[in-house]
Amino acid sequence: MNEIATIRHYVDDSSAIPLYHQVYLVLKDSIRSGAYPNGSALPIEPTLCEEFGVSRITVKRAMKELVTDGLVVRQRGRGSFVAESAELPTRNALDDLLQSVQAIGDATDVQHLASGILTPPNDVADKLNLEAGAQVLLSNQLRLTDGEPLAVIIAYVPEAIAKQLIPDTENLPMLVRLKTAGVKIARAEQEVTATLAEPGIAAPLGIKIGSPLLKLTRLVFDDTGQPIEWLTSFYRGDRYAMRTSLDHEVVGRHRS
Repeated sequence: MNEIATIRHYVDDSSAIPLYHQVYLVLKDSIRSGAYPNGSALPIEPTLCEEFGVSRITVKRAMKELVTDGLVVRQRGRGSFVAESAELPTRNALDDLLQSVQAIGDATDVQHLASGILTPPNDVADKLNLEAGAQVLLSNQLRLTDGEPLAVIIAYVPEAIAKQLIPDTENLPMLVRLKTAGVKIARAEQEVTATLAEPGIAAPLGIKIGSPLLKLTRLVFDDTGQPIEWLTSFYRGDRYAMRTSLDHEVVGRHRS
């Protein structure tokens, strides 16, 4: 008899990522992995609320996102079912990144520390493959959650790309601004390391110099292979963590 590994539902209410988006990501991964096969019924909302430890409003919003993605269909009086599509959308790490960045943007407030067109430092010019004399848009933001500093995010975008950005989107994360402007985002290279807070970063984050930070760097490319964003984020180590759930779904035998 075929067996599917038990689905483990976990969300972190201390994360900057909204609970509804965490629920959405867990359910989406469960569908794509086959834990919830095509055409199968999803647990009813009260059951999901209990399993995730979240409110019904949170579950409803997560389900709405799954319906929008075409992964779930709702049948009046019967419940929610995994789409019968013979071929569900393949996992796209870039789409997941965009959705996560959008979710963090929605869950945080922003203070602008610095912005404007300038000549970039040499290392930034090298990352963005710029010619001598080329300029960039600098966006230096402080992201806050519940009024408390969470991260300093420094993004550089080539001037030619910056001219395409929509002015009233300044409060959005840069990756979301690029997508909103219609810039074709093809891929990204991202790295996460640990570091210590330097004076210029410690001050806006409200921490002591030398405090531990999580440093994230990301280089984004368009569909022509040209770098279009170089981003460096510094997250407070006491308010942000990156957590990954790794499951081995096995059909036909127990999980190993």
